[in-house]
Amino acid sequence: MSNDMDLELVGGIYPKAKHENAPDFVLGRLSINVAQFRDWMKAYLAANPEKEWINIDSLMSKGGKPYAKVDNWEPDASKAVEPNHPVGALKPAEDIPF
Repeated sequence: MSNDMDLELVGGIYPKAKHENAPDFVLGRLSINVAQFRDWMKAYLAANPEKEWINIDSLMSKGGKPYAKVDNWEPDASKAVEPNHPVGALKPAEDIPF
């Protein structure tokens, strides 16, 4: 879980709540100020040149205002789970009961 210290708002993206009459498959809306987002993205890429993806969370503030923030979570490589069988140790196809 992230805390407020690493909160990185996404400039130029403004999430909107789902309209009350929208069908169930609608999750919400985003408005993008292209100039603001372009400037933010240039700065983000300059600071993170190795990144190929950016994950953005659409959240609701305690005051009820939607906002967008960067999701910087990455898996901890030191906690990676190794499979408990080698790749070639799976049952041969003729041993499958169906």
